[in-house]
Amino acid sequence: MTEEVLTYQHVLNLILEERENIKQMRESLKESDKQMRESQRETDKQIAARFLETDKQIDKVSKEIGHLNNKFGAFNEALVFPSLEKLFAEKFNCKLISKNQKVLMNGNSFEIDVLAISPTASYIIEIKSKYRKDDLKQLLNSIEKFKKVTLENKDKKIYGVIVATDFNKDNIKELTQKGIYFISVADDIIKLHEFPEFVPTAW
Repeated sequence: MTEEVLTYQHVLNLILEERENIKQMRESLKESDKQMRESQRETDKQIAARFLETDKQIDKVSKEIGHLNNKFGAFNEALVFPSLEKLFAEKFNCKLISKNQKVLMNGNSFEIDVLAISPTASYIIEIKSKYRKDDLKQLLNSIEKFKKVTLENKDKKIYGVIVATDFNKDNIKELTQKGIYFISVADDIIKLHEFPEFVPTAW
């Protein structure tokens, strides 16, 4: 068996062959990196598109829920209105009780859920499915506006009333401290919450 002798040319060929292998490997890595980048960009686009579609769906659902809440509010008003008529006629001597009352003010109008009027007072009534703190601000704002546009009845007192189906004890405490009448609705039955220490605020 003859021993192979490495010549200069053999070594040079081996080096050149190894360089070519390294070059091909680098080209392969570059191509793989390029494909990975393109794949990542495509994935990012798909994720962004999904987020956009999800945002649209959330916005659509939110609008539908808001619309449903409005319907439920109208349903609630229709449900409790006959009982409110009876309550305010018997307890507060109200001769006129109207719902969805629009009041004009400086060319604009604002709406009161229910307006009850007795010979000596007006009752601004807000009906809510779920009571929130902003509802009190809304009621007080409606009272102030109503007071400004009914100067002909300036001697008549104005009282605020909140009617709600979903509430807690803290809500009742807050409202009674502010001198606001609170009426709860449960199983189609309304209840006026009055306490010995309660003093209604008159505007």
